[in-house]
Amino acid sequence: MIWSHSIRRCSSLLWRPYHRCFATTSAESILPTSQVLEIDKETQNRIRLICRRYSPIQYRLAMPFAEYASFKHKLKMWKRAVGVGGYTLSLFVCVQISPLLIPQITTGEPIALFGIEGLDPMFVGMVGSTVIGILSAWMSFAAYPTVRLTLSGAEVKGNYLERERDLNRRLNKYRCIEQAEVGHDDDYYGDKIRDLSDYRYWVRVQQIKHESATKRKEAKLFQFKNN
Repeated sequence: MIWSHSIRRCSSLLWRPYHRCFATTSAESILPTSQVLEIDKETQNRIRLICRRYSPIQYRLAMPFAEYASFKHKLKMWKRAVGVGGYTLSLFVCVQISPLLIPQITTGEPIALFGIEGLDPMFVGMVGSTVIGILSAWMSFAAYPTVRLTLSGAEVKGNYLERERDLNRRLNKYRCIEQAEVGHDDDYYGDKIRDLSDYRYWVRVQQIKHESATKRKEAKLFQFKNN
């Protein structure tokens, strides 16, 4: 009798938590099982301080991937256009002010520069304009992304950089760095990724490269052991 009573007592204790999970009163609220966990910015910052390599994979990023890919593509296209525009503008300005800086251009008289005499002033003006144009194009090309993100606002800039860090972390995780598997036509940095389908295809290609590199190493090791 005591043994049966103990068994019934233990079974009731085991049943009680599950019974509470599935049987609720009308005053209790039932939470959906598909509820997404929300974390405030302060908590995310504390997690990042604990682990600098943290990336919120299990949480939804503020900027969707399609919006990020479109913004990145536009940023790249406009960056090239701004670089070409900076080069063209600097050449135009140099052509306008070169006669003022080098009066010999209009007369055709040779000039001396850096201890070198008999230099053609037109040649010196062209070389100087080209160098200034290249420097202006490089500065415009490098500065445009920062300026564009700053003008977009702090929220858009933060969301874009967060998505950029997350994507770069994923690409660095799956990228095959074996020299024998890397070709000139490969999308090594993932610049051609425009949507999730492109990302999955890129990951699959990198996995194939890893498998090929592993098989090559195993074949070399087997050949070395046999020799």
